[in-house]
Amino acid sequence: MRSNTLFKRWTYKFFAPDRLQRETYESFKRLLEQDQLCHELMADFQDFYFKNDPAEWSKVIAAYNMLSTAVGSMAEELTFLKTSNASDTLTYYKKFDSYIRCLLEPERKSSKAPFIQWLDDSRVQADLIGNKANNLALLCREQSGPVPPGFIVTTNCWRALLQYNGLDETIDAHLVTLDIADKDSLLLASEYLMSLVMGATIPPEIEHELLRARDNLLVRAGVNRQIQLAVRSSAVHEDGMNSFAGQYSSVLEVDPGCIVESYLRVLASKYSPRALLYRINAGISDQEASMAVLVVEMIEATAAGVVYTADPAGREKNAVFVYSVAGKGEKLVDGRSRACQHRFDKNSCNVEKVSAGKSPISRDDAKKLAQIAMNLEAFFGSPQDIEWAMNDSDQYVLQSRPLRTEGIQKKQVPILNSGGKGKEPEPAELPLIFHGGVSAARGRAGGPAHFFSTGKAHSSVPEGAILIVDNIPASLAFILSKVNGVVASRGSVASHFSTICREFGIPMIVAAGGLREVVVDGEQITIDADNRNVYRGQDKNCPPKVVGMREKNGSPYFSRLKRILDFIAPLSILDPEADSFVPESCRSFHDIIRFAHETGVRAMFAIGESGSRRGVRKRLVTELPFELYLMDVSGNKKTNGTNKETLDLDQVSSLPFRALWLGLSHSSINWGEQTYYNWKEYDNAAMTDGFAFKNKVESASYAVCGDDYLNLNIRFGYHFTIVDTLCGDNSEQNYCSIRFSGGGGTFEGRYYRLQFIEAILIQLGFIVSRKTDLLDGRLESLPRDELMQRLVTLGRMLGTSKLMDMVLKDEGLVGTHLDLFFQCDDSYSFQGKRL
Repeated sequence: MRSNTLFKRWTYKFFAPDRLQRETYESFKRLLEQDQLCHELMADFQDFYFKNDPAEWSKVIAAYNMLSTAVGSMAEELTFLKTSNASDTLTYYKKFDSYIRCLLEPERKSSKAPFIQWLDDSRVQADLIGNKANNLALLCREQSGPVPPGFIVTTNCWRALLQYNGLDETIDAHLVTLDIADKDSLLLASEYLMSLVMGATIPPEIEHELLRARDNLLVRAGVNRQIQLAVRSSAVHEDGMNSFAGQYSSVLEVDPGCIVESYLRVLASKYSPRALLYRINAGISDQEASMAVLVVEMIEATAAGVVYTADPAGREKNAVFVYSVAGKGEKLVDGRSRACQHRFDKNSCNVEKVSAGKSPISRDDAKKLAQIAMNLEAFFGSPQDIEWAMNDSDQYVLQSRPLRTEGIQKKQVPILNSGGKGKEPEPAELPLIFHGGVSAARGRAGGPAHFFSTGKAHSSVPEGAILIVDNIPASLAFILSKVNGVVASRGSVASHFSTICREFGIPMIVAAGGLREVVVDGEQITIDADNRNVYRGQDKNCPPKVVGMREKNGSPYFSRLKRILDFIAPLSILDPEADSFVPESCRSFHDIIRFAHETGVRAMFAIGESGSRRGVRKRLVTELPFELYLMDVSGNKKTNGTNKETLDLDQVSSLPFRALWLGLSHSSINWGEQTYYNWKEYDNAAMTDGFAFKNKVESASYAVCGDDYLNLNIRFGYHFTIVDTLCGDNSEQNYCSIRFSGGGGTFEGRYYRLQFIEAILIQLGFIVSRKTDLLDGRLESLPRDELMQRLVTLGRMLGTSKLMDMVLKDEGLVGTHLDLFFQCDDSYSFQGKRL
């Protein structure tokens, strides 16, 4: 604790005890406010993990910053409330905060040189150039592979550009507000962020090195050749576990004089709508997706395409597939064109099959490409997805990345009858209406058929649709989260969108011309991509849709969140009476919150025990079987003007307290013979909502009272309730907030008890929200008498529900208990009962 804080505390204690009490009360109120906020923010943070889809990581960071500030504020308040362990509490808070921030935010990378790296340079640094460029650099250095000459503008340049233009905070602020489920929000954010990057100034040192590298590349090409450039993305995470296939921009046929603008265009594509959607769904933070840019000589292609060194659908073993189109390969990878396919046997490298019309390349050329591809598979140690181009005489590798395959299919879809088209299988007695095309992504799915074209509004796509399209550009990833399956009239297994569908587990059939003639827009259909079949009606046995990439690849987003939550959510210090209830036993933020709260309560009710005879801790004398201590901050002499350590109810002047107490003492509540539950001697696994043991201030309930104010903390074992209310003459300022959390019963019992409580609060006019086993309700702007009437019913509800998590087993019992509850009439409480 700071020395001036200590001096002020002891000065107040001896010379101004009343002021000490007031300031301690103000500090205690702030601690209670922060405690409430901490639980809200902790529940919000847990939602990131338990909801189905990843959130923009900037939102996770922003939510954590708020939680960390609130927990830190609770620890800070102890510097006044409880001096003996305040510094230790702050120390442990700071320790957990540092652990979490190491997991939460990626290490800040350098924004200094090197800014340029050459593909054929042995000193190239893999962590600065992205997977795409690094794979090509490896081929240049270690395989003498047929790679176009070129260089990489490193990720350090991206970070330097952000710093030079002061864009970090602005970008983060926009990403925090981004709602990817709202198309307008996504498009507006994307447009703004892309414009920021396009309008940025490249730091002079970097621009100088970029232009010098361009000039060196032109010299390498020779004075007699006028070349064009290809400027391509090579972001961190691209072409790794997540392909980002087609999500970032490539700028082709670039005049060397336009390299600066082209470089900025590729950087800006980091924030295109489809790239934002892909990155967020993959659970990758913006900082972790720094952009490097690959600049190579543009190949004037007579033919181009893709090679798969395995069957991506997992149906065929020992096969290599060479796909080719005439000219440049963009019309293949963006799904506009169906390629010619050469299928080679891996063992013999003999061509076994040629499909899709006249090939733009010879069999010998295809065989050379297949051999190059198998060499790359052996070099990288896994199946490869390779983009290639060739001019009149030479073949070049433009990209080589891991190929996502779906395993060898072990059995067919269950066959119930053969239908009317050959021997094709039909699931669940559904009529077969189409067979054909090519399986691009395995699986079976059902839903309403939806005819879609690129000019159509994305909002028109119904949830769970089977998308019927002509072409499959990578931009369709924009709506992929809404669809269960895809059937395309054209397109190829080798397209970017096919790769994305395989990553997201979305079944797809391509090259399925003719389906539109037999399907009605909006009717229910089922697609079986494994067998290239489409059925009328929806198969009830279709497996559930895989959510994003969470199940597909163990997304680092969820595993990282789990590690972070391990330092936030667990509660390990339970017994305030135990010797282990000290800061050194805290293992999480939740422990810090609980310790600070309990320590604050102790400090609050310890005021007046020494130094001043105006002690404010008073135990209420009551027939109800739990301890309740009150502190009256109104200055009422009736309450505070006695040295007795107890109070009778008629000495309490707080109107909201008296109203709530009328409800708690209602004759309909059966308190029985059970008094205090020594839960330390009871098996924690079977802990119920029994009452804390008698004459223990730390385990009792407590109330801070004013004439028109009440903050009541009621604790029944592991369930606690906070009621905070103001009942004054100004109805606009009046409010009542309630928080209900915890319990020792089963999860189902706690869930149904919250249903019971929620129904009552809604009937009373509260706005209610629930998160897991935490319920919050708030009521505002009622006249005093109306609010007090509701407090009576609220008190009866708290008494009635005290052990309800042990008896509620289903919704039927909830309804029965609600009927019984509402049969009671609380209005009599103001007739013949003195408030």
